[in-house]
Amino acid sequence: SSDKNPVGMACNEKGGWKRSGGIGDILSGTVGTLVAWNRILTEQQNNENNNDDGNKTGPNDLPLACWTACCFVKRATKLAFDRKKRSMTAPNVLEDLGPAIDEMTKEMMDTCQTNED
Repeated sequence: SSDKNPVGMACNEKGGWKRSGGIGDILSGTVGTLVAWNRILTEQQNNENNNDDGNKTGPNDLPLACWTACCFVKRATKLAFDRKKRSMTAPNVLEDLGPAIDEMTKEMMDTCQTNED
């Protein structure tokens, strides 16, 4: 790699105790969604700042999207496993993905507010 300072990222989120088929599909869809959202926000910021740099995302956006998606999906697998135990399947994880994202977003917002006080 030409990057002199590679960034290592580890998702420390606890997942569920079962790995069922289809979770990789949920992960790849979540990664794609976060990358697309980042692209949209970057374009909006560039348009607001009259910055015409090709509306490219930054070099760390893809790893950050992958890391965030991993954390979201791992939390969702934990929520789904807590509900369904060994009968958990990928659709159960998908049902818990939205609540996992909401929960993690609230935790992050609470942390940011605590740090501002």
